[in-house]
Amino acid sequence: MGGAWERLLPRLTEIRDLSCALALLSWDQHVMMPARGAPARARTMATIESLLHERVAAPEVGELLSELEQTPPEDEARVASVTVLRRDHERAIKVPEDLVRAIAEHQSRCFQSWTEARAASDFDLLRADLERMISLKKQEADAIGHEGERYDALLDGFEPQMTTAEVETLFGDLVRGLKPLADAILDHAPERPAFLSDHYEVDRQEAFCQWLIETAGFDVSSGRLDRSPHPFTMHIGAGDVRQTTRYDPTDLLMSIRATMHETGHALYEQGLPEDLYDLPVGRIRSLGLHESQSRMWEIQVGLSRPFADFMLPHLKDRFPAQLGNLSPDEFYAGINHPRRSMIRVISDEVTYNLHIALRFELELALFRDELEVADLRDAFGDGMERHVGIRPESDAQGVLQDMHWAIGGLGYFPTYTLGTLYAAAFYARALEDLGDVSHDLRRGDVGRLLEWLRTNIHSTGSKAPGKEIAQRVLGTGLTVDPFLEHLRTKYGELYGPLA
Repeated sequence: MGGAWERLLPRLTEIRDLSCALALLSWDQHVMMPARGAPARARTMATIESLLHERVAAPEVGELLSELEQTPPEDEARVASVTVLRRDHERAIKVPEDLVRAIAEHQSRCFQSWTEARAASDFDLLRADLERMISLKKQEADAIGHEGERYDALLDGFEPQMTTAEVETLFGDLVRGLKPLADAILDHAPERPAFLSDHYEVDRQEAFCQWLIETAGFDVSSGRLDRSPHPFTMHIGAGDVRQTTRYDPTDLLMSIRATMHETGHALYEQGLPEDLYDLPVGRIRSLGLHESQSRMWEIQVGLSRPFADFMLPHLKDRFPAQLGNLSPDEFYAGINHPRRSMIRVISDEVTYNLHIALRFELELALFRDELEVADLRDAFGDGMERHVGIRPESDAQGVLQDMHWAIGGLGYFPTYTLGTLYAAAFYARALEDLGDVSHDLRRGDVGRLLEWLRTNIHSTGSKAPGKEIAQRVLGTGLTVDPFLEHLRTKYGELYGPLA
């Protein structure tokens, strides 16, 4: 009959296969599926989601885990897998299958409503479906249970063992330090360079981005880059990591930043050890760590002076009329030009996390029953004015700009800022270990940095929660200091003293 581990393995494989099928259907929904396919896709994905929930919650899984906990495997990855699967199993058995199916079906419906509402810039077209989504996610949080508050249950799904109280403390420290610093930087910023809004043929942008992902180390034989309205990366299966970006003919920088960002995610997925693939620790559980990789490649690498110097000649070859006379100094200052932006995904590194602070604040208010969905439009506008200093002129610019709430991603937004903070700290630590990498980046050589990330972060998989992995790499807990120092140094060099 075999030991408990041997009996568990086929179940792990089946769980992984169902997850891969769900990922592929989701990728197709966002990239290629015709709009009229949404209702049928919702049913199909809900069926697979229910099957997956059933497999994870199966009593036989709990029995096998109990056997393995009494006599733990000797292999570290197996021990960690038992811990991770126990956590998944306990969460799964607490959530009724009919609720799992209801959420899965409503995700597709609500996403379609968001798509139509955003196109029409009319929040009222989404309101009823969003109210139901919030209600369903509250039911899910209450079913899972929590020691602190309801939001903890959802946050833990994206950032295991991180609590709302911890995130509130970090965000409080960040906003207190960032708002005056952002104001000082924005006060010193010159006029926005004209080249940022010039016309850049989309096909040439796409060709550049295809070249860029390979330069950054992405293995195109094990992945691909496509277009989607909202850039994302998805691990479909072994040897199949897919990323998307988007292009705007009047915004070259957006496509470069989005592509570097998603490549950071994709490199992390491609860096997971093959021998962990079918194990519970073979998936990345900490979205904060995941976001640290995307933000690092987007900001610390992609917007750095040496990498900007590397990119410029290649961009000039493709866009000689727009960039041919641009100096390296002008290009570097231009791609790092800060401004108050309505839209989170195109905001600069100075103001980006103020956008996230607002979303975290609104999510907490919703789940503390301090805010109704009906009041979300005005609350979003008030918060933008308070945090970023501008007020949305339309629903599309404001409350409808992100798809996360429509697909049930409540508790997700904080991981963007956690990732930003991790990225700054990891990069500073990498420089301590590697020395100056500017000569490498000026040649487009990311090999040493990527190997450092592979060794210290990627190869770990999910053998420990994200904050434990970070503690081991950094030797200290997460703080806002490395990120704020990064901004002070970078923009102090660009604009002079920021007092």
